[in-house]
Amino acid sequence: MAVATGHKGKTALRAVCRGREAHSALAPTGLNAIHLASDLVQAIRAEQDHIIATGPRDGDYDVSYSTVHVGTISGGVALNIVPNRAELDFESRTLAEDDADAIHARIRAAADRIVAIARETAPEAAIEIATRFDYPGLATPPDAAIVDFVKSLTGANGTIKVAFGTEGGLFAERLGLPVVVCGPGSMTQGHKPDEYVTREQMARCDAMMSALLERLLAGI
Repeated sequence: MAVATGHKGKTALRAVCRGREAHSALAPTGLNAIHLASDLVQAIRAEQDHIIATGPRDGDYDVSYSTVHVGTISGGVALNIVPNRAELDFESRTLAEDDADAIHARIRAAADRIVAIARETAPEAAIEIATRFDYPGLATPPDAAIVDFVKSLTGANGTIKVAFGTEGGLFAERLGLPVVVCGPGSMTQGHKPDEYVTREQMARCDAMMSALLERLLAGI
């Protein structure tokens, strides 16, 4: 139930790695697509190190810099077959001050370098990276009128920035609306078994909504 003025933007991407199938007894005659994917994972980890070393910081976040993360990786059909296809899903979560396109461009350039080496022995080698979805970050100025208004509903004195994404960035970017995020619960209890919201948080949310209704009926 804190008043949040910002969150990072997110881009979800998928990389499809293509190699050359072979029997594992003749593995060197093929090109292992899982190995290509592993090389790309290393490149993504190197990009994270680069961001930590050189990227912008915002101390209002639990993680003060932009992040890149590999969430899933899959490939292969049997142990005795060199796989010709593997894919991995990865994401970036970027600060408003950072350049998501530049981060993705560096990862794509690393993928091109991996493929260039692989094509010396397997011309069919490829890594195709596609964006699955994205949403913009939220960066509402702390002195915006909407911030003071929502503070008056909750009794809050300060503001926070949250680690997760919301529709708030879309409302701000596409509709030009001033936006804050405020609601019950904590992401520390979310996205895991037995996630929950406490009764105390729900009661505070009810009180905020009642205060909002009173203000609206009174013409704010």
